[in-house]
Amino acid sequence: MTQGNGAGARITVADHLLARLRALGTAHVFGIPGDYILPLYRRMASAGIAHVASCNELNAGYAADGYARLAGLGAVAVTCGPGALSLVNAIAGAYAERVPIVVIAGGPPARDYRTQPSRHHLLPGDYHAAVRIFEDITAAAQVLEDAASAPRAIDHALGAALLTRRPVYLEVPADVQLAACDPPAPFVRPAPAGGDRVALAALVHEIAARVRRGRTVLLPGHEVQSYGLEAAVRALVEKTGLAVASMLIGKATYLEDLPQCLGTYQGAGTEASVRQYVEGADTLLFLGAVDSDFNLGGGTATFADDQAIWIFDSAARCGGRLIPGIELEPLLGALHTALPAGSSTGSARPCRRFLHPRGDQRPLAADAPITSRCFYDRLATFFEPGDIIAADAGCAVELAHTGLPRDARMLTGLYWASIGMGFGAAFGASFAATEGARIIAVEGDGSFQMTAQELSSMARYDRRVIVFVVNNRGFTAERLIHDGPFNDVAQWRYHALPEIFGAARGLEVRTEGDLEQALAQAAAHGGPGPLLVEIHLDPFDASEVFKLMSARLRSG
Repeated sequence: MTQGNGAGARITVADHLLARLRALGTAHVFGIPGDYILPLYRRMASAGIAHVASCNELNAGYAADGYARLAGLGAVAVTCGPGALSLVNAIAGAYAERVPIVVIAGGPPARDYRTQPSRHHLLPGDYHAAVRIFEDITAAAQVLEDAASAPRAIDHALGAALLTRRPVYLEVPADVQLAACDPPAPFVRPAPAGGDRVALAALVHEIAARVRRGRTVLLPGHEVQSYGLEAAVRALVEKTGLAVASMLIGKATYLEDLPQCLGTYQGAGTEASVRQYVEGADTLLFLGAVDSDFNLGGGTATFADDQAIWIFDSAARCGGRLIPGIELEPLLGALHTALPAGSSTGSARPCRRFLHPRGDQRPLAADAPITSRCFYDRLATFFEPGDIIAADAGCAVELAHTGLPRDARMLTGLYWASIGMGFGAAFGASFAATEGARIIAVEGDGSFQMTAQELSSMARYDRRVIVFVVNNRGFTAERLIHDGPFNDVAQWRYHALPEIFGAARGLEVRTEGDLEQALAQAAAHGGPGPLLVEIHLDPFDASEVFKLMSARLRSG
């Protein structure tokens, strides 16, 4: 919508926001319409943005998360009150895991924010409750009560999302959405501050000295993907020859094909020779990795503080010292310059070790009951370069210990660890993936039941996602911590759901022979919509890695 003609023509606030999103590569907005957000919805098509409906707002947030991890920026549009607050869990997870999402909430007319009459969707006498809630889980949160200043506020929020790689929240009154504002100036992406150059130089000098003195192992984490630094980390590993291990949170599929890759490190969940090599290193350099309990095997990692250098959240922690102003990207560039080629030292490293390796597999026995080990071993050979693999909870842990091909990408939320996120993310990622890339979701039955409605959305939009649902009759992770009937879930006929939702038929796997046939059909799947494969496992069938994590959580 414009008013007037020529270069000075005015546009609406909604047009400004949507045009900015489109220019930043966001071609889809997830969400559910509500009366207060309808003005913006009316403007989407003319801005070249497609609306994608989910079954509820929480799932829309998860979908925007999966979309943003591939496209660089996601967006979700809902009405205020119940719509916006239904997003809180998804947005909190995106904040924790550094995923930039623009939350757009429609509000009542701007005048009502001043007088606060009793209105639907609004808390009595507290119209600003939502923005206060979102302040703690976003990089910027604001109500745009004035059309004249709205473009500046929008650009500030978008800049904050791009710079911090975290969500932002914009609540826009319904009348402001279609109010006229000045045409936008060119958008200027905010440049990173670059951090403390003196501190950076000193840290690089210390790391280089450590590398010269003894064995160093690199352990990259999820911030590498958040900031799009995979190529920089790979270049550093290829130049230096330093050993590298993949971690649970931010699995480094972009390195796992290299001979320097040891496999997966996760404390006591690590293969013995890999654990000995990593924990026996002189220096462990954690690049963009969080020192969470899950990443360190439930607290079972056994290395000293002075062995580790952590680079995370714009700071370094080294030998008990906290060094602020250390940004990951300039650090990688400085290390690439400072470290000579072939600078790796130390004893011979073990060959790649994954619990579920790629390569030749044992012959399957057609009538043998399917096991967890067999299923994930077979998935390792099923995955192809370029696959987008989303997973939750126990399935994500198993896949972290699975060798994946180069250019495959894992989408998990194992830092925030909200089950159901992976399936919602798979739906969103299907709109951002490159042409021909397969989207594969691997879900436990408990996780799947959280967000299963989006199977119908996948059918509606002909998303040809391959969905594996592990039916072990409940929450196996919790069973291994403390068993009881509270860990049971309702028993669904999962393989029948695609037909109900108008998609391709589902498949049921009870034996190794069933699995072989199902994987062949999955490999050839061309739609319409998703294909769901139900895998029947014993409720206590889990890998040793999984059992070790659960034992640690059980002991407190």
